[in-house]
Amino acid sequence: MKKLRLLFLLVVLTLGGGMGVSALTPPVYSDLDGGHRFYDEILYLAFKGVVKGYPDGTIRPNEEVTRAAAAIMIGRALDLNGEQRATKFSDVGANQVASGYIASAVAEGIIQGYPDGTYRPNETVTRGQMAIFLSRAFDLTVEVDAPFTDISSSMASYPHIKRILAENITQGYPDNTFRPNEKVTRAQFSAFLARALNDEFKVDLPVSYLKDTSNIYQYHTNENGNISFVYADEDYPDWNLWNVNDEFGGSYQVAERQDEEGYKLGAPYSEYRLLLANPVEVGHAWDIEYGDEILASNEITATNLTLTTPAGTFKNVVEVTDQEDLVTYFAPNVGIIKAVRGEETLIEVTRVIVPFVN
Repeated sequence: MKKLRLLFLLVVLTLGGGMGVSALTPPVYSDLDGGHRFYDEILYLAFKGVVKGYPDGTIRPNEEVTRAAAAIMIGRALDLNGEQRATKFSDVGANQVASGYIASAVAEGIIQGYPDGTYRPNETVTRGQMAIFLSRAFDLTVEVDAPFTDISSSMASYPHIKRILAENITQGYPDNTFRPNEKVTRAQFSAFLARALNDEFKVDLPVSYLKDTSNIYQYHTNENGNISFVYADEDYPDWNLWNVNDEFGGSYQVAERQDEEGYKLGAPYSEYRLLLANPVEVGHAWDIEYGDEILASNEITATNLTLTTPAGTFKNVVEVTDQEDLVTYFAPNVGIIKAVRGEETLIEVTRVIVPFVN
């Protein structure tokens, strides 16, 4: 499907851009093949002249993007004046390849220098800076609430991250992070830029099944009566740690995580189970193993359900069924909302307590 999309884009470029029949022959780079995650995006930009290979026949997709390279790519994408010329920065002379694009990008308000009068062209671009560049370059103004746990309103990139999220330019990571300080590669920057230029490459907003750590979740279970999940607010790297209290005075802790594999739940510093595996599509099946033993075989049997519990009505619910006919339902931002076997309800969320904020 992806290669068909690329072919369509190449035809459009050929017919609409007067590029000639030779444009249907894709450029060949020795370090890029069709299996690369951003193969289509890189070739799309290559045909538009936004990215170019090196004299040795490579495209170097894993090379980090510098501030100079970012100015060049954005400048080419927006058809800015790239003629080399003097700039106001002490470290960017007219003899530098990127000088014209840097001057133009600064004039357009896309990129700024530093208070000491430098531009720092060889400094690597971070994901937070990338969000700022693209937000300004494409005049993005619409914002959505960002689910990322590692950004805050005190950050300069905060509104820009929310804007590229609204524009479906980014998804963030499966663990609900954006990683604003992580360095960006040429392939990653190409993907972001291609999404900004062409709707064919846009991504869906991220779906998280992790509980909101600011809320309290109450459940009724057939074994332990009423239980509540309260965020532990303890340092437990890469997992959310919850205190679980039951009506009989018992308490214990569970940890949850969402990553590339999917949504996981387990005991801290012990075993966990992959309860909802990626991709979240009907028919996707996976086993839960312990050593050589298969503890359960799961399959996603429905998506986009609407399910009502005492806590309210949940949409976009995913149904997972195991080999013993245990059916578990997962809702975005809540995780498990109900589990049944036959006519018996084993667990069900009864209330979500959202703290009052003055």
